[in-house]
Amino acid sequence: MTATVVDVWVDLFAASLVRGGTLRGGLPVVLTDTLRLLPLLDSQGPMAWIHTSPVVYQDHVPVAQGQPTTRLRVDAAADPAEAARLMRRASVCLVAVPPDRGRAAQMAALAAQALQSRVALLLFAAPDVPGWAAFETLIRQGALQPVEAGAARVLASAQLAGSLGEAGLHDAERAVRLTEQLTRARQADILLQRLGDRHLRLRLRIDPLRLIAAGAETLAHHIAHEGRALFNSRGLGSLLLPWGAPSAARLLLRNVRARIDGSEIALGPHTLAPTAVDYTEHGAFLRLALPAVQPGRDALLHLSLPREAVPGDGFCDIGAAEFTVETA
Repeated sequence: MTATVVDVWVDLFAASLVRGGTLRGGLPVVLTDTLRLLPLLDSQGPMAWIHTSPVVYQDHVPVAQGQPTTRLRVDAAADPAEAARLMRRASVCLVAVPPDRGRAAQMAALAAQALQSRVALLLFAAPDVPGWAAFETLIRQGALQPVEAGAARVLASAQLAGSLGEAGLHDAERAVRLTEQLTRARQADILLQRLGDRHLRLRLRIDPLRLIAAGAETLAHHIAHEGRALFNSRGLGSLLLPWGAPSAARLLLRNVRARIDGSEIALGPHTLAPTAVDYTEHGAFLRLALPAVQPGRDALLHLSLPREAVPGDGFCDIGAAEFTVETA
């Protein structure tokens, strides 16, 4: 397993924990310095994100028979009391160790509060990430145990390490069972193919409302009111990617009024072009080959449609989204 796909395996494991009902009461919490998404864990019900950097985008979760609600993301600097409360009462805490040493020190202090409250911890990142140094005291005090995770470094509380077993994080059998359960329960539209012991191909079809991110209050209001993954009136849209691994994406863009082959597309420092655009009666299917999200960067894909494709009497939106990733 490469370090860039570790969050795929973390998502699979965390979702299986929640689904198995083995955790104590409370919300699963992810402690991070960037905007990310764990879509399978997110499908299991409420969870919380605690950020050590300002959160400038709003994203949403659907509500049955109601308007979407804002996903729970807490800025630890702006609301330290709420961050501490969530950490102490979490069912499990997943810590994405950051490259920045200062933010890593903030995270370690928050994770220590969870440890004092006997919250199970899982730390994960590439082994050469500088932020690991800030966690060494926590690792010793919590007797966190290394977990088999290929090229990634993963450490877990004893109860989680025991649940992971000898296969470690990349337990393909557990992944297969979970995806079958999620599909039967209609909690996720996911297809998993085993290509080897540690090599999986996952195709995830996900409600784009769970992915769209609004950088302005007005757009966030429109998204929540209409329950659609809207672009703004100038044809600009930001999409929160599931996981940070390299992936193939297919997006259905609706209500476009002209060809969109010339769209401006960016992911971190990368400028991208469509691999294909298929025009149908349902809209334009945009295909993309996405690189890995770099450490320390938000998993945000920014799309800017050509001016002539943007309707003057409404909004473009994303009607469907599909992502395919491989874990090796």
